Amino acid sequence: MKFDCTGVILAGGKNSRLPGEKKAFRKIGDEMILETIYELFSSLFKEVIIVVNEPREFAGWDMTVVTDIIPSKCALAGLHSGLFYASYPYAYVTACDTPFVKRSVVEYIVGSIKSGYEVIIPRTDDGLEPLYAAYSKACIPLIEKSLENNIFMIKKFFRKKKVLEIPVDKLKLLDPEMRFIFNVNTPQDFEKAKTMANLKNTE
Repeated sequence: MKFDCTGVILAGGKNSRLPGEKKAFRKIGDEMILETIYELFSSLFKEVIIVVNEPREFAGWDMTVVTDIIPSKCALAGLHSGLFYASYPYAYVTACDTPFVKRSVVEYIVGSIKSGYEVIIPRTDDGLEPLYAAYSKACIPLIEKSLENNIFMIKKFFRKKKVLEIPVDKLKLLDPEMRFIFNVNTPQDFEKAKTMANLKNTE
């Protein structure tokens, strides 16, 4: 059974640290990163939205393709558009450069959604992880205010009493190596991801 929730993929980044082919279309193993995320999201969510800068490049994918409503080309603006277009009260959001999305982690985060909370977010050893989290559409006006004030860090709009944190010890039970938070930002990250995928395939 699918969740009454929208899956949102943010793919509007500038690709500045990994020039060339878009990160979403890079292959780790036999699949593009975007294929891996899309296959999981389409099996978990009743709706999948991808936020992009150049919609034509994503034609043919069976998901709703949207662009930033407030064109600041940052993750916060992408989150805003994803929530704005979402048909469901909550959306689970991730970036397009996360090749090791983990079903059990996503299911746990989305399954932890409770009325009264605007953000359901993992806390790892490195802090809160805003691009692996679920957000309520109630966040939209808060995000708009941040963007209007040129505040682009996602965590800055959080209202602490409205944030439900998923503790790291729980996450490590679901994903002991915490691979789900690995993202591909640089050529070095890309090579590391390919190595990680090969190791997984030989286990």
